[in-house]
Amino acid sequence: MKDIRLYFIPFLLLLLVIVVDKLICIPDIRESGRRTYKAGQNLILGMPTIWEENKTIQKSGKRVVVVTGTSRSESFHQWKEIPVSKSIIQEPVYFETRTAIKASEFLLYYLIIKSMTDSGFKPDVLFLEFSEEMFNENNVYTYKTKWAELMLHEDELLDIYDAMNPQFKRDIIARLLFLGYNYHFNPILAVKNLASGKRVANDDYFIGLSSYMNEKKQFAPDHIGYHVNNFPEKEYRDRIVGYAESRKLYFLNNYRISNPEINFFRKIIDHAEKHNIPMVIWEPQIHPYFQDIRKKITGGDLFNKNIKQYIDPNSKNIRYISLNEGNTNCLTYVDCSHVSPICVPEIADKLLQTAKEIPNYK
Repeated sequence: MKDIRLYFIPFLLLLLVIVVDKLICIPDIRESGRRTYKAGQNLILGMPTIWEENKTIQKSGKRVVVVTGTSRSESFHQWKEIPVSKSIIQEPVYFETRTAIKASEFLLYYLIIKSMTDSGFKPDVLFLEFSEEMFNENNVYTYKTKWAELMLHEDELLDIYDAMNPQFKRDIIARLLFLGYNYHFNPILAVKNLASGKRVANDDYFIGLSSYMNEKKQFAPDHIGYHVNNFPEKEYRDRIVGYAESRKLYFLNNYRISNPEINFFRKIIDHAEKHNIPMVIWEPQIHPYFQDIRKKITGGDLFNKNIKQYIDPNSKNIRYISLNEGNTNCLTYVDCSHVSPICVPEIADKLLQTAKEIPNYK
């Protein structure tokens, strides 16, 4: 009789796991016991509020431009008001720059853009950054970095399944089968939070990050940088040569095209076409010294290659421009990887001028 009871123990444990997993389906229990939010999750959670603010700005008569990219796009965030040439656009323009995230990748961009359409917001135009480093499978910041932070809902997991590699597809299946694993559910934490009424969504870290994101930072004079031909010797050694080596180590090391990043780039394109979002895909300029290093590693033609391969030349929603082709007048750099914030007005004008070529841009 005792032996028979022992046989039932594994089945009872499995039943317990199933019961707990089903309890996690109850939203209040789920939110009480899931782990503290990390950086990537904070961004996704904060997006709906941002889109509602942009709807209000749009209704006030301003055009809203959403800027999505890495630190090369974040320079837009260092202008409280970006002067736009009246010859290009007459109406006032608001640049939504809280969607420009340092060292990010196309998985997060896709989730941000999808949250935008899910919230019912459509920008007048979307600026999507394209940088070759973002396609390196061995970049220290790839889809794998954010995957370790994000806790996506079931519909989101199903949506991104086709873009992932086999390893992460197996992980998605495991997360779908066991919600407790997906949300890193902690039963003891759940009981404590349910008893106290506290929720992880009210965590101080989330509030702090949102406050930081909501504030545009006017750049300081000492962050203007130097003209390409006028770097002091020490600054050139530190900001150009030294910084280029660190960028090479972290972002270009063992360069290999990442299929998931390519897939998420394609999903963004398909999403923009499906929802008729006017979008300008642009490649930011970098210092010639670093451009030579990157070109030797990547071949230097990923922008044109991917544009021609994945974008319909007759698209009614998408146009593109590379600023690495000697077509800018601003040649002031902060370091080897970033132009000076003083270049932003010219960049904004060029991207808006490109946007005017989009049939669905009004």
